[in-house]
This record gives sequence, C-alpha cells and structure tokens, in this order.
Amino acid sequence: MTAYIQSIGIISRCAQSTEDIIKVLNGNAPELSSLPVEFESQIPAAKMRRNSRYNKLACTAADNAVREAAIPEGTDHRRIGTIVSTGYGSSVYHSQFGDMTAKGVPGLCSPAVFSGTVPNSCVGQICILNDFRGASTVLTGGDPIEYTALLLGTGKADMILCGSVEEYDTALFDELGRLDTLKGCELSEGAAMFMTSREKTERTLAEISRSYSASLGKSPLLHRLDGSAADIIADILKRYDYAPDAVFTSANGTYFDDIENGAAEDVFPGAVRFAPKKYAGETLGCGYAVNAAFAAAAVKCGMYGKVLVTGTDMVGNYCTAMIERA
Repeated sequence: MTAYIQSIGIISRCAQSTEDIIKVLNGNAPELSSLPVEFESQIPAAKMRRNSRYNKLACTAADNAVREAAIPEGTDHRRIGTIVSTGYGSSVYHSQFGDMTAKGVPGLCSPAVFSGTVPNSCVGQICILNDFRGASTVLTGGDPIEYTALLLGTGKADMILCGSVEEYDTALFDELGRLDTLKGCELSEGAAMFMTSREKTERTLAEISRSYSASLGKSPLLHRLDGSAADIIADILKRYDYAPDAVFTSANGTYFDDIENGAAEDVFPGAVRFAPKKYAGETLGCGYAVNAAFAAAAVKCGMYGKVLVTGTDMVGNYCTAMIERA
C-alpha cells in the first residue's frame, strides 16, 4: 500500500512552507506566531469571497501543495481525489449560525454562513478551485493518509490531495484549555496538505510505504487514558518489520507523552524521537498531518531515510505511517 508524496502545503505558527519546516528541523525555528495565525494566499480574493476562514486555511494550504506539485498538463482530473480530515470543522461558523438562530429572526440566518458550517465545505471549495473530480471526502475521525494510500493502491485514483485542517476558535480553545488532559500543551491551528500519487516521479519528495492505525477507545486529548493505551500503541508499532531512523511523535507536553514515548522506546529503542508539536503547537485534528509534513520534509532534505510518524485524532484513533526515501 504505497503512495508517493509529491509536494507539501502547510500553514502553522512555525512554518508556512517546506523550507520553513527544514529550518525548524535544523534548529533555526522562527519566532512563533500568535493566534490566529496570519497567512498569505495566492488564490484571487474574488474566488474566495464569502468563504469561511476555515475554508481559506484549507484552500490556501491545498493551493500551495498543488502549485508545488506542478500537475502535468493532460492529467485526467476525474482521477484526482481530495481527502481531508478535521477535528472540529468550522466551529466558528457553527457558533455564528447558532447565534443567528437564537435571535429568532430567520432573515438573520445567512445562507453563506450556514453553508460554511458543513465540515466538507472546504473539500468542495478545493475541488472547485482545482477542478478535481475524483473521490473526495472529509473525515472527522480516522486516518487520511491510510485512506489515501488505500484508494491509490486499489486504483480508485491516480493522484489525491490529502491532508487536514483545524481552525482557531476562541470559545472552543478556551473550553479545551480547561481540560486536565491538555495541561502542558499549547493549542494552535493549522492546515497541512500533500499532493500524493500512485507513481513515483522526478518531483517525488518521499514515499508512504506503510500505514497502520487502531482505536485507543477514547481520544487522549479529551480523556485520561491508562497504561493499557501503551500496549495498544506498542502492538501497532510492532507491525512494522523494520525500524525507522526517527519517530516523529504526537508528544505535546501532556500526560500522554510518557505513555507514547514509553511504547516507542520499547519497540524502537535506537530511533531518534522528535516532537513537531513543540514548534507547531497542538493542532488537534490537524496534528497528525502536520507531523507527517515535518517527516516528509526531513526525508526530502536527507536528514533521515525513514521516519515513522504518529498522531491521534479527536475520536480516539492512533495513526501511524512510515515515510521514507523514495
């Protein structure tokens, strides 16, 4: 189940390009951005008129990945899919629409705001902007990388734009910040997208050679898990029959770090461990994709030959993928 990463598009508080990620990996991290993260887009403003900021985050990261991939002319866009995951979708627009509804005046319930409350609105906009007509969906739980590799491996698509997005929402982040399970981490927002393909090309950055996931029962971001989670993680990691040079973990400064790091050390004692969230922050449903972006960049620049990337989502899945030199 192989897929090839052709390009990366990222928006985060520490990096907004592959080159930025490489600087962080080399110890030259920039001053971290405050929230919400500011970003520039090459998409004409007229094409994004009335779109939510959630959509703009996703579309801008996607646009950067598409531009870098330089999709060949003549490519059948019916064979280009779009798979995006998120934890909370456009929660900002949900709140706005709820406020309009609570006021009891139907005319205040803007159709533009309502359409933005749908989690898959970002995928629809990405497909419109790029004329992608292949398999597309939004996951609010699950592994977008594993699903992408499955679709490519079974011939359902030739290329897939794959990634995740999570938007900053003051009310949501304030509420999450009160959770004991998130003490020690810095909540942030981000979007990370990859253009992937079935075939290796001269532009290929890295290969996704394998991907395994399993349920922890509950999300460690929202619930305190016990030591049995370490056994589940270890079982997943043992499915890889060769060791990575490095493990890019989901460590974020919370209690869960000890559980995950302990399992990783037991299974791959010689591997370097690196935590992208130290720089990108805890981006919730986007954290796994951000970690994968860091891993792909590390392979691209020759820092490591094989990187095992891990992550969790908001419904309790523990996701992993081996990203290595193609």
